[in-house]
Amino acid sequence: MDVRVGKRTITAGFGKGSRGAKTNYEHVSHIIKNLEEKECIKVGNTNREGTLYTLNLPRNVPLVEEKIARRLPGDMEEDYFTKQENRIIIFERDKWLCQYCGEKVTPKTATIDHYIPQANSGKHNKENLKTCCLVCNSIKSGKTFEEAAPFLLKSIQQRIVRSHK
Repeated sequence: MDVRVGKRTITAGFGKGSRGAKTNYEHVSHIIKNLEEKECIKVGNTNREGTLYTLNLPRNVPLVEEKIARRLPGDMEEDYFTKQENRIIIFERDKWLCQYCGEKVTPKTATIDHYIPQANSGKHNKENLKTCCLVCNSIKSGKTFEEAAPFLLKSIQQRIVRSHK
């Protein structure tokens, strides 16, 4: 896709930075140079209407192509998180019990937790997924088990106290 635009127009579109200052022309030039080095864009000729930029689709960017090539179909693991039929396998394996508090869950209340969070490169495979109640899943919420354990324990204790009243 080709776009003809001036750097001042690009600069104006950036808005303000974190310290309230407008993005400057030099910064935009630096970003454009980096994108060109990564072959995300190709900088063409400049005329009164601006500079011609050819934008490459992600699949045409060498860094992206390389990453896609490394993910060969044979290397792909079975997805137990997004495939509904595979989620049931996780629930049945865990006997429909929250793996953190031990509460019984139902098809309407069951959730699946990534033991190693997705943000920490946690996979959608059987070994990394646990049946979880909504309360425990919201407490763990992107934390590692070690980070979430004190909060999970406190929540379990509070629920026990409430159930005995």
